[in-house]
Amino acid sequence: SSMTSNNTPGGVKSDETLLTIIETVRERNGDTISALASDLDMAKSTIHSHLKTLEQHGFVYKEGGEYTIGYRFLDYGIWARNQMDLFQVAKPRLQELADETGYKVWCVIERQGKAVYLYGVEGESPIKTYAREGGTTELHYLAAGKAILAHLPEAKRESIIGVDTLPNKTSSTITDPDELRDELEAVRERGAAYNIGEALEGLNAVGAPITRVEEGVHGAISLSGPANHLTTKELQGKYVERVLKKRNEIEINMRHI
Repeated sequence: SSMTSNNTPGGVKSDETLLTIIETVRERNGDTISALASDLDMAKSTIHSHLKTLEQHGFVYKEGGEYTIGYRFLDYGIWARNQMDLFQVAKPRLQELADETGYKVWCVIERQGKAVYLYGVEGESPIKTYAREGGTTELHYLAAGKAILAHLPEAKRESIIGVDTLPNKTSSTITDPDELRDELEAVRERGAAYNIGEALEGLNAVGAPITRVEEGVHGAISLSGPANHLTTKELQGKYVERVLKKRNEIEINMRHI
């Protein structure tokens, strides 16, 4: 770059370095300065000075020469989530839904065009997926993600969908933008969205948007389970009713906040 200042386009270079180090420490689940230096192709002294600052503030933890992600992120994450009306209102109702159905339920929000898993409750039939609280993924292959996409303002929705082929998670993922637009039109008509093995082979889900008059879509809730139990017929029968019922409770209670 011909730029001589500390600024990268739209950001500060040293901040970018700091965030890259944090992300790498997280991805590697802890590492030594030497390993990080070779991994990131950075000077050990640079990495050491960043890690020292992070350690002093609790953002990394050093044990036996290895640095791992620190407790301070937990505090920030919990604080951020607790500020959200949606989380406070949805939490007890999602617990009820998981208890009543035995399936996994999620509350998902959209941030920067991605789906963020805000809160999840296991039912009694645990199923291992890549999803975790605080994790992010694409919107277009999740039931909750489609529910959100369908109700975003058109300009925002279009900026997320774009014109190119969308990334696929499985052979069932909708990757054609026009096909996705048709699907989202159907979601708006019926008020619910489905994910039939589109995010994970053998996993089906139904989702519904949480909206507030004047404010648009706040997020969505979903219920998911193994396809051999939670068949398309079951999803479109009693389970969509249960999800929509909980959605209505959440929306009503959010009005009083």
